[in-house]
Amino acid sequence: MDHLPFTPFFFVLAYITSNVLALLSIFASIRFPKFARLFFLMLFGWACWINSSMALDSPWVYQDYAESAIPLYKQFILGTFEAIITPMVLVIAICQALIAIAMLLKGKLFQIGCWGGIVFGLAVAPLGTYAAFPATVFMAIALYLLQKKNDNLYLWERKHDEHKKPHLAHASH
Repeated sequence: MDHLPFTPFFFVLAYITSNVLALLSIFASIRFPKFARLFFLMLFGWACWINSSMALDSPWVYQDYAESAIPLYKQFILGTFEAIITPMVLVIAICQALIAIAMLLKGKLFQIGCWGGIVFGLAVAPLGTYAAFPATVFMAIALYLLQKKNDNLYLWERKHDEHKKPHLAHASH
């Protein structure tokens, strides 16, 4: 945590909070899917902003993730990744923005966004405690459940709004 701007207390608090929120996201995906979608919209939007800002302002911070990563990831972070940190993290941030936007959508675009979030969560899990492991695995589970429960509505639509449309068309005949 040499470059990360966190005190040990803040890090522990953030770690616990991340895992509690991730567990709650599983519950929300089952019982309150709209709330879960809103949560993932905000989470991935925030992650996009943080990652793009840090990639441009202080890209060396990402090398700290090697401290808690599995050996293969550590080798990559301290090797190849060093030369491509900024463009790589900016691509990740763009993907996070697309996942966030997908939470607003419906149908295949929504499901693709969920699968993007699943892949992201599982891909960063080997970063260990610096990625709040196992929170990202819990979030991947929540996104899997969410895409299975897809009600084919935009985030802002309610089920009864969808049912009004056919009635209005039928009533005009």
